[in-house]
Amino acid sequence: MEIRRLPENLINQIAAGEVVERPSSALKELIENSIDADATQIDIIIDNGGKNLISVSDNGIGIQKSLIPLAIERHATSKLPNNDLTKIDYLGFRGEALPSIAAVSELNIQTKFTNSNQAWSLDVLAGRFDKVYPSPRPIGTILSVKKLFYATPARLKFLKSSQVEKSYCHQIILKQALANPLVGFKFQADGQEIFNIKPEIEDDNSYLNRVRNIMGSSFSDEAIKIENSKLIKENQLAKIYGFIGLPTLNKSNYNQQHLFINGRFIQDRNLSGAIRAAYRDTLPKGRFPVFCLFINVPPQFIDVNVHPGKTEVRFQDNALIRSLIVGSISRELNVSYSQTTIDLSKEALKRFDNTTELGPNIQNKTNLSFFQNGDIIPFIKSVKQVNNQNDVTNIFDQEDFPLGVALAQFNKNYIISRNSNGIVIVDQHAAHERLVLERMKLARENKSVEKQILLLPEVVNLEPIPLAMITENIQLLADIGFVIEPFGEGMVVVREVPALIGDVDIKQIIIDLGDDISSAGLPSSYNAKIDLILGNIACHRSVRSGRSLNENEMNELLREMERTPNSGQCNHGRPTSISLSLKDIEKLFNRAWV
Repeated sequence: MEIRRLPENLINQIAAGEVVERPSSALKELIENSIDADATQIDIIIDNGGKNLISVSDNGIGIQKSLIPLAIERHATSKLPNNDLTKIDYLGFRGEALPSIAAVSELNIQTKFTNSNQAWSLDVLAGRFDKVYPSPRPIGTILSVKKLFYATPARLKFLKSSQVEKSYCHQIILKQALANPLVGFKFQADGQEIFNIKPEIEDDNSYLNRVRNIMGSSFSDEAIKIENSKLIKENQLAKIYGFIGLPTLNKSNYNQQHLFINGRFIQDRNLSGAIRAAYRDTLPKGRFPVFCLFINVPPQFIDVNVHPGKTEVRFQDNALIRSLIVGSISRELNVSYSQTTIDLSKEALKRFDNTTELGPNIQNKTNLSFFQNGDIIPFIKSVKQVNNQNDVTNIFDQEDFPLGVALAQFNKNYIISRNSNGIVIVDQHAAHERLVLERMKLARENKSVEKQILLLPEVVNLEPIPLAMITENIQLLADIGFVIEPFGEGMVVVREVPALIGDVDIKQIIIDLGDDISSAGLPSSYNAKIDLILGNIACHRSVRSGRSLNENEMNELLREMERTPNSGQCNHGRPTSISLSLKDIEKLFNRAWV
């Protein structure tokens, strides 16, 4: 078989398939060019999901007339002035985007360079073009892509419906808007304006305002701000900043996860894994955290040229970046201690909403049947002398605890307390489960796990698979205080246990551990294995549902929650408390007008 050179147009079409996968890929490249040109306003128009038209107009510096034809030549770029791949300061740098798009579409460039008296235009048809000609337009550039992939019809067959492709374009624009709060974005699809995001004022709140604008106030009002850095070498710093959601503000998918490296949107498995590790024992299984995070790394310490779409990166020091991510997120989550999202309260309120208008025959759909099987045990000794609202207010001025002062226990599982803002309902089992886990984790970290020798060693019978799981992890269990040995066929003997677990059914703990490990398996990392086992033990050690607590016990539980990291969620990621403000309560009684 003869080896021959491929025609230039075919080379360009093949290259285009790597860079331009779908309309949103082309749109991303065009927007990045506008950002690199220092644009402060970018207007986007698409038609038929971008298949018929993609138009990106900006007010950037434009392109000089003599350089316009060069802009659509492969590997021609202005973004590597020193030909140094270790110092990439722009979003684009390979000189592939425009040539790739031009090779598979009808492309028109209209541009006016800064300080130029004339705008110029160039038409490109499947990579072929004629001469530059005069064109009326203000300073900046407009790139119009028509009939995308008409020159490669096979590619068209693999595109989704127009609505789906439109949604991909929509997401690309929003991600670029999140990363560039000082730039305005206007988006129009099929003749309809989708949004018009104005540029933010450059100040300390510009990123937060942009996040609020795009991700909504339900996230921004409760997001935890992150700002941290680590020294890489000499005076070079890796920085992380942005916003993370509380663990209780989780989603069923990862659509609300936004990660940027040096202003570039990234989908990197390693970095995503680091973020999940930071939320490790605070999220329910199958749920995803919400965040918008930015990481800046000096260009010489990062390689962004590892994927055609530039969505993956490589670091010189992966461990340092992972440590920066995990440490920063974990620290801020710990600081938030008992905080939970107000969305939980909103969801609770929805269950009480009337479905009919108020009138002579009001039908309140609120279901109060749960009171029939429960009981309320009041503990209002601390406020029994209170005779009016002012007295109550004074008490909470003196003891303004975030989780309030316990008033009652409901259904032998829920603590009802009052703080200066309203009432708080606490799940006593879920809360104590978290407290026990954090104590055990702290003891392990400090290498101060105290063991308790059993006066009578506990012999435990196990099924074959759970038995194998326990015996394979004997050393792991020893690290957290369990001294276990094989003891005949189908049995193990427990000689020592962690002192922190107290008086519990040891046999049942070992049986449950064996069952849990055999059914779910253990994670690969040592720390994750430890956390899983500790979580199981904490569940057994915690205050059980159905146990009556007195006033002092309830208040001590509330104070301990306020002092403990991650106490807003149990070991399984469920919320431990829900707050209802006075305003929320008045809504339940249709007194919002008061």
